[in-house]
Amino acid sequence: MTSTSPSPSLDSAPFAETGGRWNLRLVAALVALAWPTQLLAAGGILGANATASVAQSFHTTQVVWFGLTLTLVSTLLTPFAMKLGDLYGRKRVMLAMMALGAGGEALAALAGEFWLVLVGRAVAGFYGPFGALSFAAVRDLFPRRLVKSASGIMGSSVGLVALGTPFLAGWLVDNWGYRGALWFLAAATAIAFVLVAVLVPETPRHSFDRGFDWLGGLVLGGGLTAVVYAVGQGQSWGWADGRTLGWLTAGAVALTAFLFVERASAHPILDLGVLRRRPVALALTAGGLAQTVAFTMPGLAILLALFPHIPGVSAGLGWTAQHNAAVSVSWNLVMFGTGLFVSRYLRLLDPRRVWAAGLVVMAVGYTLVGFFHGSETELILTSCVANIGAGIVVATAPVLVVGVVSRDEQGLGSGILNMLISLFGAIVTAGAYALLNAHSTVVDGTSFYQDAGYAWVFWLGALVTLLALVLSLFIPRLRDPEIDDVTAA
Repeated sequence: MTSTSPSPSLDSAPFAETGGRWNLRLVAALVALAWPTQLLAAGGILGANATASVAQSFHTTQVVWFGLTLTLVSTLLTPFAMKLGDLYGRKRVMLAMMALGAGGEALAALAGEFWLVLVGRAVAGFYGPFGALSFAAVRDLFPRRLVKSASGIMGSSVGLVALGTPFLAGWLVDNWGYRGALWFLAAATAIAFVLVAVLVPETPRHSFDRGFDWLGGLVLGGGLTAVVYAVGQGQSWGWADGRTLGWLTAGAVALTAFLFVERASAHPILDLGVLRRRPVALALTAGGLAQTVAFTMPGLAILLALFPHIPGVSAGLGWTAQHNAAVSVSWNLVMFGTGLFVSRYLRLLDPRRVWAAGLVVMAVGYTLVGFFHGSETELILTSCVANIGAGIVVATAPVLVVGVVSRDEQGLGSGILNMLISLFGAIVTAGAYALLNAHSTVVDGTSFYQDAGYAWVFWLGALVTLLALVLSLFIPRLRDPEIDDVTAA
């Protein structure tokens, strides 16, 4: 996505005159970008809690599409969002995405038929790639001296979202059903629109080439969407089922075809030369794997907390949703606090070492959770260890991307990282349910999971984290935006 212009981006960030120190304008801009970015995580938690209400309200057996529709649309549109952000400025594209997101959630809340709910969720999916642009906007707007710390704070704020959203979800769904959750998302997204419109300066364009590779975007987005869909449905269809294999094959063919389409395109939607650079490939893959664990494992742990405790049948803890929310405050506070602490000192440390330390702690933590999760005390202590590592990971991951791409490539790097998190998330979730089903008991058509299944889910998280650690060992020294952006300018 390199521009044909000799100077595609601004020479300095709009806040450069601050001298590289925090002030009220910088804090306000960071809040304005963090709010809608972490609203994506809040939306996932709210959507998961609303799913049962949707199924009961519409008496449908296809409620899986309530969440899957949004995920698929988001995956399909991510390549387009990345390119449009470079062409027209990220702020403009983010505002359009938020407007569509708020409208889609409102449509779903008003819908009287299930199919119309899905239409609303599909429109809301336009908001899904927001994170691909918001972290790149930090690189565009903030003084070079603060890029690392601002990126780390925005990434670690997911712990704050995880802290309060379960309580909010329970209150909304218990009192107003799924519509309460959807109306909250619509209102919160509208507030985010106002915050970004008022508090975030205009972002520079990074490409002046008006050509647009629609075919490449559709082939890439469609291929990724097909793979995510197949993996998401594989557990219910069966991995040897013709539908699963057909969608996987279609996705693989599309992704292969994308390589040839891009080579022949005069205006490629992705700069494949950037992806061929070893530091970029290693950082994005390791970052995608590690963040997948940090985001996916807490959701899977909810199964352990909420499933009943029936000796010999179900090894769940039998908690209520509110009790689980109260207990999880402990490890979510640890995650948020660790992320903030690390963000403050990222500028002074080698991010690769901080990142590796976080991966080690997270792997050890989820190994311990696999062994010790049978009581409230055990789960709190072991999850706090895991979330110390997760806090470091989510704070440092954006800095890895900053360190391997130039300022003009930041949107590309952040967008690909988002796509990889979606893809890896689908694969890890499918693998986790396969492990649970391998250690389950079926009673009256319902699967109840035994202790070995839960243990292996957490050990899967530890193994994926170790894979990310191995890849990270080969990442060379990172670029410093304080130096390299000045040199490039």
